[in-house]
Amino acid sequence: MKCIVLAGGRGDRLWPLSRKSYPKQFIKLQKTHSMFQETIARNLPFCDEFVIVTNKEYQFIIDNQLSVFHGLTESCIFEELGRKTTAAIILACLQFPMSETVLVVPTDQLIEGEEYKNAVLRGKELSKEGFLVTFGMQIQEPEERFGYIRFDGEDVLQFTEKPDREEAFAYQESGEYLVNSGTFMFNVGNMLQELKKYSPELEQACRRAYKARKHIKSHVLYTEEILRGIPPVAIEKSVFEHTKQAKVVHCSFKWKDIGSLEDLKATELETADASKQVDYHCENTEIINQCHRSTVVANGLKDILIVNTPDAVYVGEKGKSDELKDIIRESPQIKEFVNRGRIVYRAWGTYELLVDEMNYRVKKIIIYPGKTIYAHSHKLRSEHWSIVSGTAKIELDGVSGTYEMNDVIAVGRNTVHQVSNIGIVPLIIIEVSVGENVSEDDMISIESKDLTETDLGYHLEPCVKLHPSYKDYLWGGIRLKEMYHKNCDYDIVAESWELSAHPDGQSTVASGRHKGMLFAEYLEKIGKESLGWKCQSLPRFPILIKFIDAALPLSVQVHPDDEYALEVEDEYGKNEMWYVVDAQPDAYIYCGFARAASREEVKERIENNTITEILNKIPVKTGEVYFIPAGTVHAIGEGLLVCEVQQSSSCTYRLYDYGRRDRLGNYRELHVEKALNVIDYQPYMPQKFEFGVDTQEEYESHLLCSCKYFECYKYSVEGCVEIPMTEESFRSVVCLKGKGSIEIMEQDYPAMEFSKGESLFLPKSDKICKIEGSCEVLLTKI
Repeated sequence: MKCIVLAGGRGDRLWPLSRKSYPKQFIKLQKTHSMFQETIARNLPFCDEFVIVTNKEYQFIIDNQLSVFHGLTESCIFEELGRKTTAAIILACLQFPMSETVLVVPTDQLIEGEEYKNAVLRGKELSKEGFLVTFGMQIQEPEERFGYIRFDGEDVLQFTEKPDREEAFAYQESGEYLVNSGTFMFNVGNMLQELKKYSPELEQACRRAYKARKHIKSHVLYTEEILRGIPPVAIEKSVFEHTKQAKVVHCSFKWKDIGSLEDLKATELETADASKQVDYHCENTEIINQCHRSTVVANGLKDILIVNTPDAVYVGEKGKSDELKDIIRESPQIKEFVNRGRIVYRAWGTYELLVDEMNYRVKKIIIYPGKTIYAHSHKLRSEHWSIVSGTAKIELDGVSGTYEMNDVIAVGRNTVHQVSNIGIVPLIIIEVSVGENVSEDDMISIESKDLTETDLGYHLEPCVKLHPSYKDYLWGGIRLKEMYHKNCDYDIVAESWELSAHPDGQSTVASGRHKGMLFAEYLEKIGKESLGWKCQSLPRFPILIKFIDAALPLSVQVHPDDEYALEVEDEYGKNEMWYVVDAQPDAYIYCGFARAASREEVKERIENNTITEILNKIPVKTGEVYFIPAGTVHAIGEGLLVCEVQQSSSCTYRLYDYGRRDRLGNYRELHVEKALNVIDYQPYMPQKFEFGVDTQEEYESHLLCSCKYFECYKYSVEGCVEIPMTEESFRSVVCLKGKGSIEIMEQDYPAMEFSKGESLFLPKSDKICKIEGSCEVLLTKI
């Protein structure tokens, strides 16, 4: 199950603890951690991947707070403009297969109790039955800020948004209502179907935005321009108030929505120093002192709430903090303090402003392990660094050195400087800046190379195991679950993307210190140098390897070549190789035209459903290999299980799909005009590579395919094989049968065991790769 984490918010409800740049979900309200972190931890037992929907401004805060979770698979959807929960939820859903179950959770709630587990498991049962599930809480106190659910058992009768207090009191008295917690669970396909039924224009707006999304490494960005095309509508309004498929789980765990300063008494927020706050002859007065350097004394106050921070103080009557929004809106003179606090988050870590005067400034800088403040200089100030803890690699005008605790470094004006944390603990530096301009304006960035873990001296693991990304296309079957024990909740698994850095479906690192990391992020960490010199000039990771289980025939399709795809789709073209893992009797493929055809004839045959009549229909058997060049019309027939090695591209143009509809009742999209532009209309007979077999006592090797994009070998091992590696390319190993172990010799790492259906990635090396066991594997390189 996937978890969609809603982590937006503007930061004014808990001011001055929260700021626009640091909203309430990120404050450490639970002693040493935030509500955001607690939300992730609470749902780890139920979810294998987390998608955080938030404002791009919070990217570095999220990176910081997620760094405490090891083995977590996560990515972010960044919105430059908030469009309420329908957009946030649906844009996240569109990147998942329709069979996926998702749990949608807010990050501004406190939840306690074993009963939460029972509620989630019941929600999962209901969602598998096709229902859209909401989680309802008992009404403890009637409040106008909540939505309410009228129920009959688990049936949802009515949603009501934010009634007045008198009406909310009537709801409590009736016993027929629950508070809408804002947590939901459903199957992606069912949610999209209900949205299309009741809010079709909104559904189409979300799909248009999804097509226009921008990828930033493993994350997705929706610009303000894209999002303005989506009306801002809550998911309750667009779907839940209309659907007949809604169910409510009655929840008995402890629950508190943190929406005001008065709610903080339900948290574990700790004062900076209890000895530095005094309430003298006060009644019902609360002091929250979050500043170590100041003392708060309250005398003779009644029903007052005081919140003190290093740079701002709030004093107000209890119960009136909801007026903060109005105060902030009507008081532009406090804008600086509303927008930012004294801690600033960056890609490399954080800095806290300790002293800020006209001509000098003192900062506490924290740099995370493996991170770098890249080369820059200052024209109008000098800096003096004292290392408090950690190990730093510092470059001053190109001269590099290693520094540790108690070392002091002087950085003069116009000195180009760069600092990296090469240790395993945070690097802490106290920085004193002195000069005419000590602000962020006086910074001259210098072009410099992005540093990888290898550059910083971290050891590169010689082999990592990968976990696939699954697809549930309507033609899929169950052999990947039965033969290869793929652990997937989908009823059918059409494809498992074993080696993929493609944004449409990334594999995940499943071993070692990067466990849980999406493959593209892992590649960025280890750097292009670790992929081999053949990859240095390539803008993206070059190949994708997948298993395909065709219980039904795939669409008749064609892939463009690199030139067309890069110009039109901004991605690679697609040449591919099929290794037939298993073929049922009468299994076949379509591959190329049996005779020359024209654009006009092909278009006409698509329209009258006779396109397959002029294609080569080729019977296939287990163990056969076919190479499909770009421009070749093709289709995999039913009854085939294939391992496909291809260029890293999802650029596929469908010509014909047998008139099939998806589970939402829609015809699958065809791409006829683009397909006609790229088809090779000449007769074609599929290439069968006839390379020799190298037979040895304990293994047999067979070169399956050699093209300009990749080479693929099959090794059948009964004992041991030693394969020389080279600096030119990484290796991918996919196990087709049996089990074994793999080891890079002369490396101080143990052998890694594998079994059928598993995939491994080996960075480039000049060592020997040793495979032992009884197994059959495909080894691919570029």
